[in-house]
Amino acid sequence: MFKRVLFLGAAALAMTATSTIAADASRLRFMVPAQASYTGESLGADPATTEALGTNIQYVHSSGLGIGFHYTDSFKMTYPDGGYLDFQTASFIDFSYLFGGELTGQIVVGTLIGHGDIESASGPSPVEEKSGTAFGINVGYEYSFPFGKYEALLGYRSESLTLDSTDVSRTLILVGLGKTF
Repeated sequence: MFKRVLFLGAAALAMTATSTIAADASRLRFMVPAQASYTGESLGADPATTEALGTNIQYVHSSGLGIGFHYTDSFKMTYPDGGYLDFQTASFIDFSYLFGGELTGQIVVGTLIGHGDIESASGPSPVEEKSGTAFGINVGYEYSFPFGKYEALLGYRSESLTLDSTDVSRTLILVGLGKTF
């Protein structure tokens, strides 16, 4: 009996703490990569430029729990000799927890759900085996306007992928806007 009461008390305390720490409003967030870098397995010379195109969309419930979708349309590395590698269409499903009020912090974990071909100057190379995880931290600052509350967002995202036998690690700096409702 004592264990049952202790468990119920701990569960009630955890729920109270979660509702106190968690954000008090639901949010819809949209972010895009502003900067990208490659830190994975050496694929020859270091790339001269690295760029990423994609979107990150998240819904965060007022409890602080969130779900999102991260889609990288292109992660392209261009080399000094004119060659390039383009890791196309990576899709992740993300789960997150958001805390704070006017200034928010968000911890994000994700898993790879799809990846397209790797394209190079010699043509596309299909990816047969793929797996990957992601981790991210986002910070938001809420602004109040007469027509609603919005957030300015800044995020860091690290993705670790295994594409066939190649390990790929990349980082993204994300910027975006959110709507609080």
